[in-house]
Amino acid sequence: MKLSKYLSLLVSVVVLSAWSFQLNRPSVFRGGTSSNMSEEFAAYGLTDSVMIIVGVFKVTLALLLLIGGIKFPKLIRPTAAGMALFMMGAVYLHISIGDGIIPTLPSALMLLICLILTFNPKFIRNKIP
Repeated sequence: MKLSKYLSLLVSVVVLSAWSFQLNRPSVFRGGTSSNMSEEFAAYGLTDSVMIIVGVFKVTLALLLLIGGIKFPKLIRPTAAGMALFMMGAVYLHISIGDGIIPTLPSALMLLICLILTFNPKFIRNKIP
């Protein structure tokens, strides 16, 4: 299996976990002093409506990355680009409320992986068969 497939599967699993199993659980990766996703979005000054919209988009992109990694590799690059935009926003929000490295790290790593999947010349040259 190609590196692009492993990376897309990694991003998918992390995002799907955060927006399903971990949605209402406390975590050291939560922003501010929040103990669930709703409190985390409130810490950023965002409403539950925004949280739902972001969640729908992130879960959709994660599922498309999963499908791309398993069966349709041509989905990986455009979907990773979309996910990168959301991860840029997540990193910005963590920084904007003064979160340390631990809460910011998962978003930053997912952003880096998505940028690699989107812009790595090797993946572009090979056109992800």
